[in-house]
Amino acid sequence: MSMSFIIACESGKRKIAEILLANKEVDVTYTDEKGRTAIHYAAHRGYLDLVKLLAEAGSDIDYEDHSGETPLYFACLQKQKQTAVYLIDKGARTDINDNLGNSLLHLTARTGQNEVVARLLELGMDVNLENNEAETPLMIAVTARSKEIADLLLRQGANVDATNKAGDTPLLMAVRTKNQPMVSFLLENGANINHVNHAGESALLIACYDTNRALTNLLVQHGADVLVTSKEGLSPIWYACAKNQKEIVALFLDNGVSADFSQPVSGSTESMNSYLSWVETANNLSMEASFNFHHSYSYGGESLLHVAAKNGHLSMVKLLQERGANVNIQDESGNTALHYASSAGKKDVVKYLLEQGADITVVNAKEQKAIDYATIKGLNEIAILLLGAAKPQQTTTPDVKS
Repeated sequence: MSMSFIIACESGKRKIAEILLANKEVDVTYTDEKGRTAIHYAAHRGYLDLVKLLAEAGSDIDYEDHSGETPLYFACLQKQKQTAVYLIDKGARTDINDNLGNSLLHLTARTGQNEVVARLLELGMDVNLENNEAETPLMIAVTARSKEIADLLLRQGANVDATNKAGDTPLLMAVRTKNQPMVSFLLENGANINHVNHAGESALLIACYDTNRALTNLLVQHGADVLVTSKEGLSPIWYACAKNQKEIVALFLDNGVSADFSQPVSGSTESMNSYLSWVETANNLSMEASFNFHHSYSYGGESLLHVAAKNGHLSMVKLLQERGANVNIQDESGNTALHYASSAGKKDVVKYLLEQGADITVVNAKEQKAIDYATIKGLNEIAILLLGAAKPQQTTTPDVKS
């Protein structure tokens, strides 16, 4: 009968449960194959009357199943507020964690249970408890987009700059989830805007990589370091330029970034040769083709103009030229924007660069000119453009009538 009693509690059949209890035909401490008692299931379902009945009949409100989970854990997990509050007031243990190290505070922060969070904090739970990934309840609330609980936690002393195992803070998590109101809220509460995680990413880098104009603008307005660079030497403006985000690039230029901003030099001859061989053979030099998390097919000294030319972003090339970019600037391999536009087959960009005075005689570390790339790849129209630029302009003498 004890198994039938568990089924009655799980399905909310209070009358049946009462009859079984009254006839003393069941053991309220009986456990099923998962190590759960009837009160576990009643709490899980939020059947408060049954939970009270079982507690009064001697059920252990702190009994742990085979996974170490108690009735209070189930009530919190399933957002059963009244049941959770009853068990807390009844003296149920609150110092329990799931197998991921999440405390009851983590669980209720994730599910937006304001009243239960407040009650747990009143009982003295550590507001900065960490789970197995070193995530605090505040981080959980931020990723769950629960501003009200985040505010409650911060007012109770939550560390706004706590970091998880990846080095992410709540601010970085809010940026990654594109939650602008939460980003503003965390900044108002003193979040470090220039914190970088273990991958070398700042909030601004993440916003630019995701091409989020609104967040980028917000972070810059709040004083984010526009010159920060990732471990690969890539800056926020590099991402914005590669993804043709003119407004973001203009914002950075307005905030002190040079139009000739470039990556640090590498000084590696071996990698230079490999890189130049890649430029000769690659069909696509865009960011998607040339960059992944394990390797970057760009080279030291690569400027914004080089990036724009590689990607064929004519409007970006024009913006940079208007802001004073050096049309003949070379990266460490010796390539210019004209080299890259020619290799990538970007005819409109090649034409515009030539109009801006791009020097077709510049050679790279392998003594290659821009026309050599066009020739190697059989880009006839670009080769004709470059050959045309190489010819001196003919001048005509006016026919003066005597």
